[in-house]
Amino acid sequence: MGRGLRSALCRSVLALLSVVVVAIPPAFSAQAKPPKTVSAQPGSAQPIDITAEHIEYLQGTDVYEAEGSVVIVQGPLRLTADRVTIMMLSGTLIATGHVHLSDPKSDMRSERLELDVNTEAGVVTNGELNIKFTDTLVTGRLFQRFSEDHYRVKDGSFTNCDVKEGVPPAWRFTFKDLDLNMGESVYAKDLWLCVNDIPVLPLPTLTYPVQTNRRSGFLVPTAGYNTVFGTTYTQGYFWAINPSRDMTVTPNIMTNRGYGSDIDYRYILNRKTRGQWLLTFLQDTTEDRKRALLTGTHVQQVNPDLSIRVQAFLVTDRSYLNNLSNSGTQRALPSGDSSLYINQRFANGNLYLLGQFLQPITAGGTNTFQRLPEIGHRLVDVAPFDGPLLVSMDTTLANFYREQGFGLNRVDLMPTLSTDVLEVGHVVGFLPKVRLREIYYTKSVDSNGVGSHKPVSRETFWASLAGTSRVDRRFGLSGGGTLLHTIEPYVVYEYVPPTKQSDIIQIDDVDDLPKKNLITYSLRSRLLEQGPEGSSKNWVDLTVAQSYHPGSTPNETRPFALLGDPLYANATAPLQPPSIPVDVRKFSDIWTRVVLGNPVIPGLRTDQFGRPLRTAQFTVPQERQLVLTLDTFYDPYRGMFSQFNTDLRYQDRSLWYVEVGQRFTNGGNRVRRGDIWNPISFNTVFASIPCLPRRRRSTS
Repeated sequence: MGRGLRSALCRSVLALLSVVVVAIPPAFSAQAKPPKTVSAQPGSAQPIDITAEHIEYLQGTDVYEAEGSVVIVQGPLRLTADRVTIMMLSGTLIATGHVHLSDPKSDMRSERLELDVNTEAGVVTNGELNIKFTDTLVTGRLFQRFSEDHYRVKDGSFTNCDVKEGVPPAWRFTFKDLDLNMGESVYAKDLWLCVNDIPVLPLPTLTYPVQTNRRSGFLVPTAGYNTVFGTTYTQGYFWAINPSRDMTVTPNIMTNRGYGSDIDYRYILNRKTRGQWLLTFLQDTTEDRKRALLTGTHVQQVNPDLSIRVQAFLVTDRSYLNNLSNSGTQRALPSGDSSLYINQRFANGNLYLLGQFLQPITAGGTNTFQRLPEIGHRLVDVAPFDGPLLVSMDTTLANFYREQGFGLNRVDLMPTLSTDVLEVGHVVGFLPKVRLREIYYTKSVDSNGVGSHKPVSRETFWASLAGTSRVDRRFGLSGGGTLLHTIEPYVVYEYVPPTKQSDIIQIDDVDDLPKKNLITYSLRSRLLEQGPEGSSKNWVDLTVAQSYHPGSTPNETRPFALLGDPLYANATAPLQPPSIPVDVRKFSDIWTRVVLGNPVIPGLRTDQFGRPLRTAQFTVPQERQLVLTLDTFYDPYRGMFSQFNTDLRYQDRSLWYVEVGQRFTNGGNRVRRGDIWNPISFNTVFASIPCLPRRRRSTS
């Protein structure tokens, strides 16, 4: 009998046996009994519903005994345990084994609980109490429950830290005696403050607020000193307007700068509508003027397919951030971004409306182009006649307005033709893709670099063929987890024909489409630990990539403006940024990126259209994280690193973090990372020179 016939026969026998096994019920199935439910009425309390695998009622003593997956429900109280005895005459309930008592305000877990069903008072041995609205966790050898709000605890601990099973909290107090009143405070005696479970500070007594409802009141004042602002003092007041809205007003004094206030307003209108706005005001005594900053976001999900996002970033003057911000990132911002983004999803795409105002801060001026508005539509991966060809269509219509100078309109049409991944032997996959692009402008740039009312258009295309594969191996770990090692090689060829763009006004990447005849190859290797419950932890994430020009290389590029260069803080927006001749080599620098540990720093996230999300999305780690990131470019021609950047970050859950970064760049050209077609490709470079040629700088 051939191997194929034997294999088919085995599969048939197994299938027949599985049908027979399913058809015959287990021998013990007829003996299984559903849980029982009975109701009991205490003398002076709400009725009690008892559900368990076995319930016995002793009529002579009026006692209920329940055993096996016991569930007791009395009004808002819910109790689960392995075994429960209820003495109806005295109203005493005794629960043992995996006891869990839940009420609207708290959860109690223990091995033994004794409760008076008439008064809800009781005694708990070796328990753990979690107060729901404040994330307060109290453990103790002995709990006395006087009511759902009042407890007395002996020999235990309490903390407000997020606690993960098996991980000690960042801080907690241990005590000999504690009196807890929910919604008010905790009073404890004979305490130790423990940091990471190490006792560091003894305290004779302590009163600590534990409020389940937000209350208005003054916050803890803060004082400090630095060489820029002098002595500083802030005193905040928190106003709980209602359960879904609040406001914090924080007056502040800076002896070297002036006085002012922060007003922080937050609201949650419903589960899908929320926002936060911050107004910072300063009476600047150094410059004798009033200064302010307004930032905020509003997010609203009107229905499952329609969403609205509003973002604001406005300052009263261009030097506000440079003078007053402690953030280096904010001080380097070229502009403040305020926008309105409305998105309507459909079955095969979406339609959006974008209004964007860029307030010039370190670059730009009254002739900065504002996107007021942009309308876009995308049709995603439609297969005509259910064939192998996939068709997408991106359409945008943008109106660009300027306070000074002319505006213009731009229409961008980009159909995309592609297929599903074409597999070869289930080892290698190929993906061909072609994007045709037609862009129409109502204005242009003439031969003198001056704006012209003559319309202009550009027709181009991007063709690519990508090949990819993946090899992985899984190793078993003790405890049921696994270690997954993956290797993913990737090669892509891209071609964009040369087109004339000297007469096109340069506003964003859509207008800068240089020729491209490029092969990019990369290798990504990851080592992931996967837990039995489905969690995943990154150990190593390595990516190496390089590009090669099989034909001629670009011979002209834009300069990289450094701090102090004329272009960096230019108050005008050039219609055609200056370009200079440059010698681009066949092979690009080799890019290497290594991430050791779980990354906790948010990257740029995009929506389904490839547009950046209006607010950064942070991943809050649930445990301590140590992450090292290396990002380098190696010049194979000079045999040295052209760029070498490192970041080391330690983060203790959502409590605090410390980060140290280093940046190094050699002289010469800088590799341009990616473009509008492909984010991992190195087609051209930026040139860095001390003096920029005055070429096409007019803004008429």
